[in-house]
Amino acid sequence: MLLEPVIAELERALTQKLGFDSQRWSEVESLLGELAVESVVAPLEAPEAVTGDPDDDRILACAIGAKVEVLVSGDRKHLLPGGERGGVRILTPQALLAELAGL
Repeated sequence: MLLEPVIAELERALTQKLGFDSQRWSEVESLLGELAVESVVAPLEAPEAVTGDPDDDRILACAIGAKVEVLVSGDRKHLLPGGERGGVRILTPQALLAELAGL
């Protein structure tokens, strides 16, 4: 199982905000399952309140728990202002692409 709160939040964002239909979401979810290097269980304890949004706090806690280097988000209100938390850099998709292009 991938980090369930992360997958649920991604599904919500893609279907509700970007208009993905159920077939397109299923394809994305399948692709993510194929790309996943390992599965990580989401933390059971309530995350520390740091972003101002409990759902975003859970996403951040999952990223920290999984020891990811970068969390990519378009959330300019809650996640991006942190810049970095618990060793996880928080970047916009554009910033990540710019970094990758510079490699």
